[in-house]
Amino acid sequence: MSVLIAKTAGECEQWTDVAVVVDVLRTSTTLCALLARGKKTVLGFDKAEDVTAFTSRHADFEVYSEQKLSVSHEDDSPYAASRASGRTPALVLSNEGMKALYAAKNASSVLVGGFCNFYTLADVLANMDKDVLLVPASLYGTADSVEDGFCVSALKDCVQGIGNPEDAIVEFNNTMRCVEFLKQGPKNAEKDAKIAFKVDDLKVVPQVSFSDQGYAVCYPYGTQAPEAWLVTKPAEQPADVPAQTPVSAAQETVSAPKPAENTKSGLKSFFSGILNTVKEEKRELEQEIANSFGESKVDNAPAPAEDLLDAALKKTPTRAAASSGSSVQTPAQQPATKVAAEVRPVAPQQAVPSAEVTFSGKAAVFGGKAKKKAIVLFSGGLDSTTCLYWALAHGYECEALTVSYGQRHDREVLAAQMIARNLGIKHHMITLNLPWLSCCSLVDKSQALPDVALEDIPKEGIPSTYVPGRNLMFLSIAGSLLDAIHADTIIAGPNAIDFSGYPDCTPGFFKAAADALNRGTKMGVTEGIEVLAPLMRMSKTDIVRLAAKLKVPFELTWSCYAGGKKPCGHCDSCKLRAKGFAEAGVHDTSLD
Repeated sequence: MSVLIAKTAGECEQWTDVAVVVDVLRTSTTLCALLARGKKTVLGFDKAEDVTAFTSRHADFEVYSEQKLSVSHEDDSPYAASRASGRTPALVLSNEGMKALYAAKNASSVLVGGFCNFYTLADVLANMDKDVLLVPASLYGTADSVEDGFCVSALKDCVQGIGNPEDAIVEFNNTMRCVEFLKQGPKNAEKDAKIAFKVDDLKVVPQVSFSDQGYAVCYPYGTQAPEAWLVTKPAEQPADVPAQTPVSAAQETVSAPKPAENTKSGLKSFFSGILNTVKEEKRELEQEIANSFGESKVDNAPAPAEDLLDAALKKTPTRAAASSGSSVQTPAQQPATKVAAEVRPVAPQQAVPSAEVTFSGKAAVFGGKAKKKAIVLFSGGLDSTTCLYWALAHGYECEALTVSYGQRHDREVLAAQMIARNLGIKHHMITLNLPWLSCCSLVDKSQALPDVALEDIPKEGIPSTYVPGRNLMFLSIAGSLLDAIHADTIIAGPNAIDFSGYPDCTPGFFKAAADALNRGTKMGVTEGIEVLAPLMRMSKTDIVRLAAKLKVPFELTWSCYAGGKKPCGHCDSCKLRAKGFAEAGVHDTSLD
């Protein structure tokens, strides 16, 4: 499976796998808001005349339209949609969003997404077994709608566990598009933006099927499409026949359904205090996991996003105010402000990734199915071994890369050699001699290894076991090897949930490193490099479950920092590993 971003309208129209249409400020968020309100019938139109004809027969529909209509209607406003009654049917007429949806109708499944359902959609995509095309609705409008491009790029990254939507929102806020929308957009622009950029607040993924009567039928992913609307309607009455009394959805005639298929704004202060530190990100990831299993909240949880939003709206000055000391108001006499996002990293509710997903580089030739060649960073530990088995299970031609950097024991290197030999894959062994790494207790045997309580990992800060620049070095070496052998993928096993607080195990670091590799290597600039981190947002428990499913030989893996004949049971790595096996209910054969 690959995740691609449509670059042209033609790509969208030719696509036959899964398509995801993203229209952040209008269609995507409006549809999510309507379905989240509980509406059972939501139809989409791309032509005003079709809406006029339809409403002449169905007066009970609420109408949300970007265009002027002869019938009574609301603006295509996420805010208005969020206040709608769940009992009445609705239709949506939009420009870019609906054009993109109709262009994707040849896809086997058409989904709708944005920042408002970001992580919910990411979970759905991560567990699909088909290629995915992300379609920014701006392809069917103007290039000014940069928010769609930011969103699809962030979504592609986040599906793999790298990066987050908050960074994309920051980028958007540094464009004039944000200022212009808030100051010159629709009457509810500010309220619409608050909903559109409140990350994953609307936990619904609209799916779209198409009627042959000129409209799209929208319903929550995972539910059945309302077949009463996927039907052939009665022929239009001649113009000289008096119009009949409008009918309701229940009165429709049923037939066979059709197959579904730059200028900076200066408003940076809005995001002050929003972006998390590494420990904050870990805490929120833990909270998402706790919530998914019905556990109690993590202490010191951040204030609700609405509080942050309201506070920002009250005190954030506009660009002009920042320079002049006076306030500048919108036409509605309300302060023009930026949009805040609640930081809510994706929870691994369905822990086993079902397929390879890309987050950096060109990924693949459009529609291509070529087998890919991967370099797997391989320590011989549980995480890297699981990544290697995952890659093999998903059809990668793998070569393993192990780096000996003077660690206090060679047990993990021997484990890597044995596993690679048993799998029959090519194994590259690299030795580094960097004297300054002796500052690390994983290298200097004279230093005591940390022994802290499980619940205090990594609350003690960055531990002495941190190896300066280790993953930076490893990725650089892997990039060099990749260039030399014409591979196209690097796979690594960093984890941002159950880890010891290392700064080079975070999504942000891996995204930045991947971007650098795609700029600084031959394969990166000519073909595009994928950097995959399939375990990034998984707990150790879920990693163990995945490893068991992949039949990883636990007895051959080594995680202990101390070395020896048996794991010490006291170091961070041993404690986190034991926790994972215990919670997964799986026996760790390395202890036998």
